[in-house]
Amino acid sequence: MSEINYDPNLCCSGRMAKQRLKLTFARWNYRAAWFVDIGGNCMGLSVIESAVSSLYEKLPTTHSYDMPYIRLGDKDGNCLECADEDDEGEEWLAKMLIAAEIVSIEPAS
Repeated sequence: MSEINYDPNLCCSGRMAKQRLKLTFARWNYRAAWFVDIGGNCMGLSVIESAVSSLYEKLPTTHSYDMPYIRLGDKDGNCLECADEDDEGEEWLAKMLIAAEIVSIEPAS
């Protein structure tokens, strides 16, 4: 794991920052990770919640039922598609989150 200078001054006093997060989701032995960029002045858990929300809004939808889904894979190359069948929204995705890491932070341009 690389270390970053998580400077709180980049997000205080009305300043804005761009943060890149790595989100890892899982079901059984299936995993997938996404990188999400979040702008604003939130930090810590708030930026992680924002990243999950942002990713949920960008997920593709199933052709037959128009439900957001994600595709996860295992070490053998098998795939599993998980869809938001109960229309839980972001909470559905958050329940599968097993790791979240803020990998970079920089001043917003």
